[in-house]
Amino acid sequence: MTQAVLVAHSYLTRVVETIFEFFKSIDKSRKENRLSRETFKELSKLTDKELGDIGLSRGDVWYVSYKGLSND
Repeated sequence: MTQAVLVAHSYLTRVVETIFEFFKSIDKSRKENRLSRETFKELSKLTDKELGDIGLSRGDVWYVSYKGLSND
């Protein structure tokens, strides 16, 4: 009986941990998306000269905002 209780507890613990990790990943994605939008918005406000001063062109703004920040 004790064995069955321990197995059930272990199973339920894994389920709860999986659900918790799922919600953590959603939260992380939302934060990354918000950061990308804010980066894009701020870089878009700069003039072409200001972008050039930091080594970017107008065409780089989207890439830097949405792809350049990922570590994948």
